[in-house]
Amino acid sequence: MDVDFIRSQFQDGHYGVITKNGFSIGVRHLQMLYMFANSIAIGIIRGTMGIAVLAINDQTRKDDTYIKIYNWDGKIQGAILSSFFIGYALMLVPSEKILRNISAKFLTTAILFINGALCVAMPTIVNRGGWIAVCNAKLLMGMSHACFHTVNHVQLETWLPPNEKRIFSTLIYSGVQLGIITALPLAGLISAAALGWELVYYALSMMGLSMAVISGTLTASSPEDHPAVGDTEKEFIRKNLECYRKKDLPIPWHAILTSSKLWALIFAHAASSTLFIFYVAYLPAYIMTFGLSMKESSWYCMWPFLTMSITYIILRPTTEWIFGLKYLNYICSTQLFRKTINTIGAFGIVMGLTTVQNFPSQWNWATIIVLAAILGLLGMQFCGFLISFQDLSENFSGTLMMLSCTFSSVFSGCMPYIFGLILGDNMNSTERWRIILLILASLYIVFNIIYTVFGSHDRQYWDHVSNKRHIGHLNMLMDTAEEQLDKNGQATYVSHKNEMDTSV
Repeated sequence: MDVDFIRSQFQDGHYGVITKNGFSIGVRHLQMLYMFANSIAIGIIRGTMGIAVLAINDQTRKDDTYIKIYNWDGKIQGAILSSFFIGYALMLVPSEKILRNISAKFLTTAILFINGALCVAMPTIVNRGGWIAVCNAKLLMGMSHACFHTVNHVQLETWLPPNEKRIFSTLIYSGVQLGIITALPLAGLISAAALGWELVYYALSMMGLSMAVISGTLTASSPEDHPAVGDTEKEFIRKNLECYRKKDLPIPWHAILTSSKLWALIFAHAASSTLFIFYVAYLPAYIMTFGLSMKESSWYCMWPFLTMSITYIILRPTTEWIFGLKYLNYICSTQLFRKTINTIGAFGIVMGLTTVQNFPSQWNWATIIVLAAILGLLGMQFCGFLISFQDLSENFSGTLMMLSCTFSSVFSGCMPYIFGLILGDNMNSTERWRIILLILASLYIVFNIIYTVFGSHDRQYWDHVSNKRHIGHLNMLMDTAEEQLDKNGQATYVSHKNEMDTSV
């Protein structure tokens, strides 16, 4: 392969390279496809949670099926749903610290096997153990899902050269969202069968166990462990990764944890996570209050998530392109640009939450359109505040994101239980749903005001800022090198940012 490297030392915290290479399809890309399929499977398991709990308590099927239908109130259903998200939140930091040195292939296979085994055992757990046993099973499933993101992150760092990592990481992490979109209508369709909610879990178990077998037999933890990777591809990956290394910098924990700028971002993140979890856990139940069946509700639930994905896919590169224009610096700062995007999204979300609760039950399509627009605006917000961690810190953006994900996941994970307490024994009460929507709108107003007032997008002093230029000892050669590479082949500027991709 045609590979050229120019080593460069970048500001304070990391090394980087400029690479020129002829892009060639290899076994590493087949590995990415398997990781993408695994992400879809995890997303499907996650997306069926709300439908599955509703199906267990679907009183309209009581005389229509021979499986047992329960009558759990909103408090119990909220506890079950919260168990998953609390487990997810509790395992985020330990998985990042502990699992990095364990075989990624083994962990991926174990995660898929655990989810498949729990799904096949779920009917027995429900019928024999009751709702408390279900909470324990959901807690374990949530913990395994948190580990899955860490394993993906490690495999991306091991398998891909830096200039390929971004596009494939976006593809793999979008697999979870695609899984959620796919799961909602399929779960509603399967739950209408004679086996009802039990068939939903049996189908999930077949998928999870099948993907575990595929992952265990056809993938590898690294290129060196994969028998099908040729010597040329191994050398290509190895030389790229050798030239792309990061300094070990001490993390200024006290300065990070006491930074008001960071906490302002965390509050905005918590508000968006709460809204997203409400959609995953309670949107099917809310839509059913408009007189729709569970099967119809599950199909309608797909559109808001699809809208959010499309909005994010379109706006993310568009906003980066706009911000990359040199002329924009004369009009507004990074801070104004990010906050404007976030404010527009937050304002639309609050308006939608306060409006949709007043729609009459006959306005089914209008309700779906507004609900889809709300989640679409959430995708717009992700193009604003979620990028701000990299603005605050080039060297510790991954640490900041991990802290924000942990706090926001704990906060938003408790909300399904609170919503369940409000709903109580009447899941169809429009007044109680109105209270929940007003709580979501109030949180959005308060938390985004905190972000707008106290948030910042300036690089912080604790990020080891110095007076050096962005490029160190090869300053005079860099411009010439870039121009020459542009003439001779594909040139890619690569600098390391310790970022951790994740999904709410």
